[in-house]
Amino acid sequence: MRREEKIALERIRRLLELSASVHEQDPALAKRYVELAWRLKTRYTLRLTAELKRRFCRKCLSIWIPGKNVRVRIRRGVVTWTCLGCGKVYRMPTKEDK
Repeated sequence: MRREEKIALERIRRLLELSASVHEQDPALAKRYVELAWRLKTRYTLRLTAELKRRFCRKCLSIWIPGKNVRVRIRRGVVTWTCLGCGKVYRMPTKEDK
């Protein structure tokens, strides 16, 4: 990974942290932080880790705070994340023991 990509990934992490902390006071600023993080991701064609992917909606670019603007359900070995802003549903299988 190049030096610029490492810096971009750290900046994405920081922007998402800031977005989560400022969401209660200013939702528009929180959304702007997520938009900036998304632009960095696309500019450097970075792959986000699973932890970072589950922190915001990729359709409406809003930060996810479980219980406030995202519904999380576990059913039959599938975790379902539903964005309450745009209605987009993300389904991720849980790991099965073999």
